[in-house]
Amino acid sequence: MSRPCQRLLAACAALALAASAPVLAALAAGPDNTWTLLAPLPETPDAPVFALAVSPSDNQLLLAGTQTGTIYRSRDGGKSWAPVRRDPGQAVLSIAFSPAKPGLVLAGTRGAGVLRSSDSGQTWAVQPGLERSVGRAFGFAKSFTAVGTEQGVLTVKDPGPAISAALPSVSVTALAISAVNDPSKLLAGGDATRGSEPLPLYNSLDGGQTWNPVTGVATSSNIVSALAAYGGALPPKADTRPVLLGTNSGLYSSADSGGTWQQLTGGGALPATDFNQVAFTAAHADHYYVGSDGGASDQGGLWSTTDNGQHFYPLHPPVATVSALAVSADEQPTLYIATFRPADHAVMLFGFHDTGGPVQPPQQPIPTVPPAAAPAHSGQAHTSTWLAAFVSGPEAPYLALGVAAVAVILLAGVAYFRRGRRRRL
Repeated sequence: MSRPCQRLLAACAALALAASAPVLAALAAGPDNTWTLLAPLPETPDAPVFALAVSPSDNQLLLAGTQTGTIYRSRDGGKSWAPVRRDPGQAVLSIAFSPAKPGLVLAGTRGAGVLRSSDSGQTWAVQPGLERSVGRAFGFAKSFTAVGTEQGVLTVKDPGPAISAALPSVSVTALAISAVNDPSKLLAGGDATRGSEPLPLYNSLDGGQTWNPVTGVATSSNIVSALAAYGGALPPKADTRPVLLGTNSGLYSSADSGGTWQQLTGGGALPATDFNQVAFTAAHADHYYVGSDGGASDQGGLWSTTDNGQHFYPLHPPVATVSALAVSADEQPTLYIATFRPADHAVMLFGFHDTGGPVQPPQQPIPTVPPAAAPAHSGQAHTSTWLAAFVSGPEAPYLALGVAAVAVILLAGVAYFRRGRRRRL
């Protein structure tokens, strides 16, 4: 190839990179305050995903568990997933990273026991003493881990096996460590839909050895759906932590580790009554998120408050039925949610980088409910959906212009090269 042709092709390459640079930057950056559809799990679940967690030290490291018994791991914020544990038919109900011990993760299953990982979810083994337990919730204290099961609360002290259960008659659905300094304070909630208790909420002041019913929560609820205690820094020698309580008939908060409670309505801004997801940000006790799968209503969604529940702001997830929520430990957190659309049993995962600005509409089209005659899930439909998202987003005009410019330049280069060859001949 002659030097003029080499120079021309080099210029073409430079122009191609220049034309595509804005597009590549836009695709890589990912807009703030905008819901992004994550990659689908390698399987096609037809039941809600309840187990979703993000590493406290890496906001790109995610774990998700399905009701078919598979745990998936992502190292790129949900752009891709790989299976790391399969127990067919043993539903994964919960996953939690330890905030105190790097790499420690626990997962609760129905049938395969409580699983333990010491390498951030790469490999798993059954936790000794919990081979037959159905783990639904976890709480991490300084000297032990509490596990909520269908037979009460068990405690695990590394590296020993689980200790006998307290609250053996309670099917525990939620746990929170409301004071981490020894002796730790704990809160545990359960499901009393088959009994007569108005609200199965209990506290322990001695690290889970003894428990007492919590009073002062004015509610007709009989299910504790979610508990969360603020895990960020406190003033020196202080250990009184704010706590959130989600039930099937309202949302409540406590400023004194569960001693007293008040209902949160956000001035009427919370239409949902069934709150199955609650989570604090890592840096601010007055900034937290609450989510709902709608319960028996169609009022699901996700809300944020930055003033300790005085006002709530809807985050408008693309699918309102939120079945799982994970919040990164960043100053401006990234939210990851799992949603479930009852109309076609579609499970979708989304990410949202919350910088406090107005919520923007998704840049990708959300897959719609397919016609009754069409399969609810197909690889071809998913591929076309992502292709449509790629060519119909706001960067599409720049992409088309860049491709056209590169094509014209390359054609000109080919013509110039051929003309030079004819002259030499």
